[in-house]
Amino acid sequence: MADRFAEIESFVKIAESGTLSEAARRLGLSLAATSRRLSQLEARLGVMLIRRNSRHLSLTEEGSLLYDKAGRALSAIDDVETDVMRRATEATGLLRVVTTVNAARMRLAPLFREYATLHPDVAIHLETAEQATNIVETGHDIAICFDPPPDSMLTMKRLTDNPRLLCAAPDYLARRGRPKSVADLALHDNIVVGEAQQDIWRSVVGSGNSPRVTLSTNDGEMARAWALDGAGIVIKSLWEVADDLDTGRLQQLLPELPLPASSIVALYVPGQGEMAKVRSCLDFLARHLKRDWVAKAA
Repeated sequence: MADRFAEIESFVKIAESGTLSEAARRLGLSLAATSRRLSQLEARLGVMLIRRNSRHLSLTEEGSLLYDKAGRALSAIDDVETDVMRRATEATGLLRVVTTVNAARMRLAPLFREYATLHPDVAIHLETAEQATNIVETGHDIAICFDPPPDSMLTMKRLTDNPRLLCAAPDYLARRGRPKSVADLALHDNIVVGEAQQDIWRSVVGSGNSPRVTLSTNDGEMARAWALDGAGIVIKSLWEVADDLDTGRLQQLLPELPLPASSIVALYVPGQGEMAKVRSCLDFLARHLKRDWVAKAA
């Protein structure tokens, strides 16, 4: 295939140059190599493409047909290569992103709308899924998730840390009282999200102890709904409950208690981060997510 392409490229250059010597100069080849490529192409196709003598050449009917179609094909290839190379430096094209339902609805959707406004040459396609890490099979450019699996073969960029906190609904606190210390948590109804949060609870109440779990689930939104309904105390990320805290639907408990933050990360195929649309989007998200947390803290 490479030889066929080189033969056709040489033929087009000969047709455009008018002489073999000028075509050889433009191709960076010797006169003999350029002439040999033309002879090989004619032999392979079984027709004469160029009438030539020592001082002049002209296209045969078959040569004109090949030049017309091959010239347009090579021009199209040049255009495609230029467009593809431009995407390494200019944000353009379709950007496919996948994340969880709650993350998309609560925080990411407004940010992607802002990014699309700033980058009109980029078309955003945002999908949601329960697990957002298998982008090699799904064909997404970026997956945005929380605490990704440590064995992921994808490249990871940390966008920001999402603080965790203890919270409960006012009616629960009015009914059961507000815990004043970590020891008080053992006397309360606690809601646990997933097995990983069991470890966080154990780190809160101390080594060798276990929290009193009243309700548990693998669904973070269900845990939030239980907490809003007054079912108990829950560990949630600021991302998930910021609006609830602002409106008073939930109240933070033991704010001096340090809890491990949840990392918000972007996953992408190694090398994909060199694409301008991916790079600019990740920089935008990191900058604006950190801005949001600073605003919340203030």
